[in-house]
Amino acid sequence: MGLNKPKINTMKKILFIITKSEMGGAQRFLYELVTHLDAQMYVILVAAGRNGELFEKLFKKDIKTARIRNFSNIPGIKNFLAFIEIFNLLRKFRPDILYLLSSEAGFIGSLAGSFYSLLFWRENLKIIYRIGGWAFKEPHNIFIKKIYLWSEKFSSVLKDIIIVNSEFDRQLAIKNKITKPNKITTIYNGISLNEIKFFLTEEAKKFINSKILYSKFYILNSILIGTIANLYKNKGLEFLVKTMSVIKGQMSNVTLMIIGDGPERKNLEKLIKKYKLKNNVFLLGAIPDAYKYLKALDLFVLPSIKEGQPWVILEAMAAEVPIVATNIAGIPEMIENGKSGLLVEPADPAALANAIEKMLAHPSLAQECIKNASIVVKEKFNITEMMEKNEKLF
Repeated sequence: MGLNKPKINTMKKILFIITKSEMGGAQRFLYELVTHLDAQMYVILVAAGRNGELFEKLFKKDIKTARIRNFSNIPGIKNFLAFIEIFNLLRKFRPDILYLLSSEAGFIGSLAGSFYSLLFWRENLKIIYRIGGWAFKEPHNIFIKKIYLWSEKFSSVLKDIIIVNSEFDRQLAIKNKITKPNKITTIYNGISLNEIKFFLTEEAKKFINSKILYSKFYILNSILIGTIANLYKNKGLEFLVKTMSVIKGQMSNVTLMIIGDGPERKNLEKLIKKYKLKNNVFLLGAIPDAYKYLKALDLFVLPSIKEGQPWVILEAMAAEVPIVATNIAGIPEMIENGKSGLLVEPADPAALANAIEKMLAHPSLAQECIKNASIVVKEKFNITEMMEKNEKLF
């Protein structure tokens, strides 16, 4: 058996760097990737900014981590300090592969990696950049968007390969001339249906009810729709709250739960108060492994105005919950409108309300969408394919 075990000097060393450690789509991808890599083949170090849940999850899996203290999306001295931190990590860890995730890590990390390669004659260092939705498509002002676009173009020459998680984002990169078409590849997110576990419907509903602050309110006999998302502007949650003001007039027994936290919370609380929805819409905050409670829902809704290829849709498909989502970015590559879910244009509460009411009013449509979505997630978005395509690049 000892003869088959790779020697330490044949193992590839990979340094993964991501801007933030709060769990989101990019962090979920990173966690799935590093926890499914063969520990006999790779030496792994994960570095990230802040001090979020990602560190805790990786610690439980005995994966080594490091903290980057100076990541900032505002140009200035902190960016230079982050550059120094990454350079020092490279110098100490001496990786074969530098794997960068998200815009800030991609830009600063590729600069540090290239400087390290030049200074220490490490020409064999491979720099891989994975992005889950381009920052220049986020709702920033035009000046900020141009900075993000310029930084992607400038740093692309320092990267060996760029990975996107939707064909939409690949075509967007080509259209904006970020890099040559042969340098950018699409690898879809994938989940393991054998590993992902959900609470049964009644148990999940009881847990959700326990999280609601209004003790007089009981959701077990209510129609429950919901979403799981960080409370960012990109997620379009304000439109979902406005949608509930429309639905409330048509269906009084519908409840909306939003699991997640973030800077939009106060704005959402104001909207809930404005539309008198305190007994209809509940902000439950961040819940660890929130996907486990998806079976509590009669309908999952994702109203995003900017996305990559959302993990939570894959989880809802696996949980066999009907889905209504916006027709943007990689979502139409996951859901076929009218066949495996319903898609609407973003930022349109009336259209969103119509789709929600249609799905709830037609159980046969919901069941057909559930059946088709289950097939799609199994065949197209599985963890095995995601891992194989990534490892081919190593």
